[in-house]
Amino acid sequence: EFLDSVQKSNRQQQQQSLNTLPIRFTDLESTNGYDSTLPSNGGITYAQGMKSFHAVTSDGRVLHGVPVFREAYELVGLGWLWNWTVDAPWMGKVANVFYDLFARYRTDITRGSPVLELIRQYEEEGRTEAVLSFSVGEKKDVSCRSCEEKFADTLTNKS
Repeated sequence: EFLDSVQKSNRQQQQQSLNTLPIRFTDLESTNGYDSTLPSNGGITYAQGMKSFHAVTSDGRVLHGVPVFREAYELVGLGWLWNWTVDAPWMGKVANVFYDLFARYRTDITRGSPVLELIRQYEEEGRTEAVLSFSVGEKKDVSCRSCEEKFADTLTNKS
């Protein structure tokens, strides 16, 4: 019983920390649909979001690739992990090359299909399995239940 109480308290703390993140995640394949015309989505299409991680800053700038990680980590106080991509420009170029390679093949590994095939399927029939892009500089939108559960699970697995 004590252990259950501690676990419940930990889950509540994790959920509270999710609600105060300066990052809002968007589910590109939400059952409610994805609207690239919303200002908070920065005009990023489903295909663009699937091909590369994107972020829309609170002032409307659209980032993609390595700068997304740099900005997101900065917002949560871990920017130093990505400083090397700025401090040494040649290292930034190397990071971009590796990110582009990762982005090209990530869905082959994580979902068993090439990204272009997933885009084709989405355009033909629509899908509901969650794939995430995110906007930085805004509070997380907790209206996306599937996203909320995924991030709670992510935090639980890191503990």
